[in-house]
Amino acid sequence: MAKNKKQDILKAAANLFSSQGYNNSTTLQIAKEARVTEPLLYYHFQGKEEIFTTIIQEAFQEYVRQIHSLPGNTKTEFEKIASLIRLHMHIGETDSPDFKLIMSNCPSKLVSKKHACRDIQQKQQEIVSSYIRDCLEAGNAKGEFEAQPVDHMTLILLSLINEFLYMKIMSKKQFQPDEQSVMEFCKRSLLPS
Repeated sequence: MAKNKKQDILKAAANLFSSQGYNNSTTLQIAKEARVTEPLLYYHFQGKEEIFTTIIQEAFQEYVRQIHSLPGNTKTEFEKIASLIRLHMHIGETDSPDFKLIMSNCPSKLVSKKHACRDIQQKQQEIVSSYIRDCLEAGNAKGEFEAQPVDHMTLILLSLINEFLYMKIMSKKQFQPDEQSVMEFCKRSLLPS
């Protein structure tokens, strides 16, 4: 029962934080939304910041799980990169309050070197960069890609993927990239003419 209440608190907080912002949400509002008392909220969490941190850490764990579940045995390295792009497009289209919360609230918290947002951002960049770099190196070795400067192309693709994810989550529909255009751009950038 207690675990359900804790999850209810996290879900209510994620919805409030993503709809009205972290700073505009109170623990009393979270408790009311979760249909618990404020003392019960404080039984499970030290406060709003711990709730926020728990939400983003759980969302990041799920994100990492999804990256690790991408197909590893594909005919081409481009298929792996395409799978990574599709995953980010899908995440952006799911309308998840957790990812909206991260995208809308973490940028302001990155100035603190000890905040969970900064740690998550660094880990995300490392995981995605490593995935892209491995694909590019293998693709170059097989002659699938034009020999690209791997470090530069990794940074470019990481930036594009992160920006596409941000746009999918935070932008109006008319300003969102479509999957086909993104794939065509990446094909033209990587594959020989």
